[in-house]
Amino acid sequence: MYLKDFTYHKPQNLEEACKILEQSKNGAVIAGGTDILVEIKKGLRYNDNIISLMAIEELRVIDEDTDALHIGSGVTHNEVKNSSLIIKKFPAIVEAASKIGTDQIRNTGTIGGNLCTGASCCDMAPVLISHNASVEISSSTKQRIVSVKDFFIFHKKTSLKRGEIMTKIIVPKVNSSTGYCFEKFGLREAASISVASLSVMIKVVNNNCADSCVVIGAVAPTPKISIKASEVLYGIDISKLSKNSSVLRKAGEAAEADSLPLDDIRGTAYFRRNTVKVLAQRAILKAVIRASNLKI
Repeated sequence: MYLKDFTYHKPQNLEEACKILEQSKNGAVIAGGTDILVEIKKGLRYNDNIISLMAIEELRVIDEDTDALHIGSGVTHNEVKNSSLIIKKFPAIVEAASKIGTDQIRNTGTIGGNLCTGASCCDMAPVLISHNASVEISSSTKQRIVSVKDFFIFHKKTSLKRGEIMTKIIVPKVNSSTGYCFEKFGLREAASISVASLSVMIKVVNNNCADSCVVIGAVAPTPKISIKASEVLYGIDISKLSKNSSVLRKAGEAAEADSLPLDDIRGTAYFRRNTVKVLAQRAILKAVIRASNLKI
């Protein structure tokens, strides 16, 4: 199917992009365009104005300050994957970026675009939620900060308002006693959409779990924190989280219980729940090892 006619804009700065978007009756912002252009070609949507963000340099920067990592929304997945700063300090974010699509998609698709699709199977969301990350959202008149966990409202629906553009992802820095892990299951090794995904944060103090966050993806209308699984882990002696232990099994079952999956072409709800249970146990073990530098 051919693309319908639309007006293409390539603004040179954020202010110009916001104004074009605000003045457009039915405009859409793209960075890599790996989702929106496909949907337009399939006839699933139509936008009379397409505003490209790729010439706006401030959206393509990775840097840090004393408190947080800052990733511009226009940074591609491969730029995230290959960033020495992110590799060194945020390896689970690298894990998530490296499992998105293929090299061609990762070279074009952006971290901001991945979030702004609002899809329940969005790969970057679980790991960013487990890191307690936020996004900066800008319009021509103001900026606001929204936590990633609150950014998603429903499948394909986000908290972005008319005329707003996501400009930055802000990831707080953590101490060395905190470990993270991202796990994803797809139907093939490359270019797969998540059947289920999961990210875990574990903070270890005196060999006990002082804090935890288990986030499940692709098994509910939005990526969400599994409160039940996080509660199972809190205060546990990490030696009790060894492979096949009862506590680890309970944590997996808790993540499964918090899932609200649907049947679709990639898997049944039953299969997704069981997959989440396995992914949770696997990710928890890896996160504990990273937090404590112990072999358990």
